[in-house]
Amino acid sequence: MGKSQESNTIAYQEILAIKASLRELNSWHEALHFMRHFLDGKKTRTSEEMQACAEIFEVVYQKFGALLTESEVSLRKIVKLK
Repeated sequence: MGKSQESNTIAYQEILAIKASLRELNSWHEALHFMRHFLDGKKTRTSEEMQACAEIFEVVYQKFGALLTESEVSLRKIVKLK
């Protein structure tokens, strides 16, 4: 393989990393689906339920931020390889 061909290849590990991130984002999508129903304004919630919702939101928010950062790093690596 020539040098120009090598520089246009994407490492299989990078593909697997992006695939894992997408799988994890999909799993967090389920938590967001739950929250949409939980935050229905037509129902009243106890303070314990609201606290639980706030904690779930914080975990989801932090994890999404981490996954976005990881995805950006992976994308930069792939673009740099091209």
